[in-house]
Amino acid sequence: MSALASPWDKIKECAFFLELASIESSRSRFRWLMSAFLNAVYSYFEIKALLAHEAYPDPETGEYIEDADAIDVLRKYVRIAQSKNNPSFVKTSALDGCLETLYELRKQNTHHYPLAITASGAVLPEGYHIGYLKSKSIPALEFCRSVMSLIERIEKELSGGVL
Repeated sequence: MSALASPWDKIKECAFFLELASIESSRSRFRWLMSAFLNAVYSYFEIKALLAHEAYPDPETGEYIEDADAIDVLRKYVRIAQSKNNPSFVKTSALDGCLETLYELRKQNTHHYPLAITASGAVLPEGYHIGYLKSKSIPALEFCRSVMSLIERIEKELSGGVL
């Protein structure tokens, strides 16, 4: 059982990659950490959605019962689709805001081409932006910190306002 990580571990994983990126001045290493962060956040939402759908085993049937309150909270931020043929498979997609940007960046980075990182300031890594055109790029660390704040807000909602 010690091999099983807590669901909270995914939040720590996101924070871990952000913390390392916050001190990394090498563009290549920074890109790798950003890639890992994007994937960890995506995984956070996939795991949270699955856990909400399989929250409690029914003591009589052994079938899983969903946590409707958790699903309601998550659905403020992501669409959740559960497979009819395989209930243990859920898929999420962003509804709006920074998660839409995150999901799109992750999709491009995973399926199309490596993440573009532009140095848009003299002080690195704070000066790194995601994107290849400075006019259309976004400050990488500022964006990731916003995502982490959103995750913290979601966690607070999921725990009924108590962390």
